[in-house]
Amino acid sequence: MNRLLNIFSWRKLKNRKFQTRIILILSFLLLMTLILPRSFRLNLQHKRGQIWPHEDLSAPYDFFVLKAKDSLAAEQALAAEQVADIYMLDTSRVRQSLDQIVINVKSLSKRLQQYRQAVSQGDSLNSKRHIRQFFQPEYGEFPVEQFPAISDYEAWNSQLIVDAFRIANQVYEIGYLNAPDLSQSDHYVALRKQAATERWVPINQLLVDEVALIQYLQNDLNLKNNFKNRLLAYILARDLEANYLFNEALTELERQQQRNLASPVSSEYKQGDPIVARGEIVTVEVEKALNALIQERQKRAIRDSLLEVSISQFLVIAMISAILLVYLAFDRPRIYFDNNKLALIFFTFVITVGLMVLTSRIGNYVLRQGSTQPSLSFIYLAPACLVPIFMRNFFGLGTAFLCNLLVAFFGAVLIQQDLEYAFVQTVAGTVAIYSMTNLRKREQFWYTLLYIFIGYVLSFLVYNLYSKGGFRGIDYPNILLFMGNALATVIAFNLIFLFEKLFGITSDLTYLELLDTNHPLLKELARKAPGTFQHSLQVANLAESVISEIGGNELLTHVGALYHDVGKMPDHQYFIENMSEEDKRNNPHEKVSNLESARIIIGHVAKGVELATKHHLPKEIIQFIQTHHGSTRVEYFYRNFLREKGEHISIDESAFRYPGPKPFSKETAVLMISDSIEAASRAMSKPTPEKLQKLVDSIVNYKIEDGQLEDCNLTFKDLTTIRRVLHKKLLSIYHARIEYPEEVSPKV
Repeated sequence: MNRLLNIFSWRKLKNRKFQTRIILILSFLLLMTLILPRSFRLNLQHKRGQIWPHEDLSAPYDFFVLKAKDSLAAEQALAAEQVADIYMLDTSRVRQSLDQIVINVKSLSKRLQQYRQAVSQGDSLNSKRHIRQFFQPEYGEFPVEQFPAISDYEAWNSQLIVDAFRIANQVYEIGYLNAPDLSQSDHYVALRKQAATERWVPINQLLVDEVALIQYLQNDLNLKNNFKNRLLAYILARDLEANYLFNEALTELERQQQRNLASPVSSEYKQGDPIVARGEIVTVEVEKALNALIQERQKRAIRDSLLEVSISQFLVIAMISAILLVYLAFDRPRIYFDNNKLALIFFTFVITVGLMVLTSRIGNYVLRQGSTQPSLSFIYLAPACLVPIFMRNFFGLGTAFLCNLLVAFFGAVLIQQDLEYAFVQTVAGTVAIYSMTNLRKREQFWYTLLYIFIGYVLSFLVYNLYSKGGFRGIDYPNILLFMGNALATVIAFNLIFLFEKLFGITSDLTYLELLDTNHPLLKELARKAPGTFQHSLQVANLAESVISEIGGNELLTHVGALYHDVGKMPDHQYFIENMSEEDKRNNPHEKVSNLESARIIIGHVAKGVELATKHHLPKEIIQFIQTHHGSTRVEYFYRNFLREKGEHISIDESAFRYPGPKPFSKETAVLMISDSIEAASRAMSKPTPEKLQKLVDSIVNYKIEDGQLEDCNLTFKDLTTIRRVLHKKLLSIYHARIEYPEEVSPKV
């Protein structure tokens, strides 16, 4: 309790890092509140085809069930089709056509008179000009020689005009549209002379184009038997314009009015009307009614109490988030107190939950279309396994498992899915976590995707088999969504590297790359200090075996052990594992003082940090280099210095101690112990099980007594396991055997 109260101490409130962490937490809570839907479905959870598990439900107030958009659109389209195309009478075009006929007939009469006059005068040049410039281009079908002899041109053209007007009036009385696209139609059109006067006429009774007009003039009016009639038909077909014009705006207005008459309401429920009874099957119609009731409740809640809805949702998110924060603060403090790591966790949750909200809205949209297909839970399309995959790669098993449970909570509680989603996501996420436990090759990630898909499918089938009592009624198309989910999770493989750069945190995939002994730094170590390289390999195997027993990041431990002694390269000849027998006889330490020897030995930590930084190793690996000796004393040279200078001399002991820091985690502590034990075991002659056990116990006890393990979270049980595992591994390395007493012959 004191620890919780201390969170809000005045000293911490003034700390900038603490302030940043509080801002991060509040920003996460507010952002999650904003992106999550305002919904109240908890007591109306349902699924088509299943039994209604709740009490009898009646309408709490009046509400409507709307038609599906596609059904309403089809109904509106059918209503619009009942509206005929509207053609309005254009009297101005009638007058223009008749005026044009008068002009053309008078022009023809005048030209014909001029031509005959030129011929009678023998003016061939002028007569040919009339033919070339007028008769051929205007009346090519009628040779000028065929025109009848006319004594009174004025009477002739007047009669021609009268006949043309008479026939034009007949054409206009029928209706001339000049709409060739309607020539093959058997529909009706609406002809309007005025806004309130309309008559529907079959298209086949109208003249819809010039071809129909010519056919009417020639066949129905018999204007093809003599020259005059053919000339009239020619003039009318050329000069008449449609008297009815298509009015697109008016037609669309009429159609829109008809569309508006199509009611969007499928059914109506009055307050108290029964919707579904307990034990009934949720049919398509019942599901529509339930969804309509849910939407109505949401509208009323948002309209009447938006503030209360937001506050309640904020509190629910805060309570779920508190589970994570308390776990991190007490069990993973190095994550909780690192704002970058906390930001990464929050950011991953926001992205994943945002995708869950998006896919849920897609599902709601599809549902509003009124599809009669089996229900699809589109939330399964969201790659929610990104959270456990990320957390496993960055922070280990425990954090990944808890975050997977919380993301399942978010989906089940806040995005308003039923218990099915929580169960399925928990199983699939757990499969994802444990499938990446022993990550050693990148190809294993693709197996993880396969395992995720199998986890989703099996858990979905098992849950539905239990809830529905059989395989019938299971919405098998959801399996397609699981395939999409697994494919979408491929994003994680690329985003991990992006997040590493963005938040400055290292994942297991990067450790996997550093595991390669062909790394330039390890190759250089193997070339310059082969003994140290072999020592590092042995320590890596020992430390990984231990950490796998007590729980921890095995990959991180192995990689940290490989690089922990790279600082020995510059002065490799001063370290015994790199000395040949001749080097040992001419030990370089004999040429320098004990103080200088201690400085060289201690200096390999700082030089290791320098080399690691130069080769851009992650800070997590550099921490192994810094802590693998903690603040221990270089005992050999310290005691030599005392013997040389006298036991009672006053000296600065810090000159013989490593600068630290001490190990702060299980992984770094295990490396320190494994490093010391492996180095000490090499110096043993004729190791036996008893000697090896004594060696392990003495080194572990010394680390404890010297305070080197006080900053890490090792328990007494962990220390017991460490002793047992290291002893067992040393036995296998040195092939030590228990010496049995010689057999004694039985007395006769």
